[in-house]
Amino acid sequence: MIKHLRFYYRIVLLLIILSASVNCLANPVKEQFTDTIRIASPWYKKLAVIGEYQHFITVHHSHFNGGYAFLTYNASDNFSMGLGVAYDYGPLHVDNGYNLRYMKILPVLADFRYVPFSKWIVSPFAVADVGYSTFIKYEQEDPMHIESTRNITDRGLYTFGGFGLLLKLSHRATLYTSTGFTGVHMSFNNEDVNPRGLAYRFGMKVNLH
Repeated sequence: MIKHLRFYYRIVLLLIILSASVNCLANPVKEQFTDTIRIASPWYKKLAVIGEYQHFITVHHSHFNGGYAFLTYNASDNFSMGLGVAYDYGPLHVDNGYNLRYMKILPVLADFRYVPFSKWIVSPFAVADVGYSTFIKYEQEDPMHIESTRNITDRGLYTFGGFGLLLKLSHRATLYTSTGFTGVHMSFNNEDVNPRGLAYRFGMKVNLH
């Protein structure tokens, strides 16, 4: 009887060891399988839309307000990239000795975002936008009223770079707020009209799937 019990215990112990070994091997396989599913997911299930409001104060102390809309692709848990458009408006911007009134800016932009801690509910992130202002329209007014007022249309490089915080509301919805530097007509020519300055943004990202 004792011999049979010893044999039984040995079998049970062997089964426990085998079960533990299988579980240890199964976890990496499961993680690999999960990663494979994530990588193999259809591209349209990684799409999201971002809508943001921006207010920026230029180095000339003028104020601009604008809105942004992006269609983004979540390339990974930490990185996304997208394309979109923006619209900025400023009632008055003083530059090159002129009063530039009713300034309207319409850029087409590429958006890049990096989230170092994608599993956190609240996480810092970095954002960079670069694109082209398809038009920068304004009325150029001589403050001395010697020259006649002219309607001007410019174009140029549009950039934004900054850091912020995000708050995950759910699997699909995330709130963003950030601060950084905006330039609507970046160039090396000091004579170019380039409203630029400190910007504040807040908005929301919604995953489409």
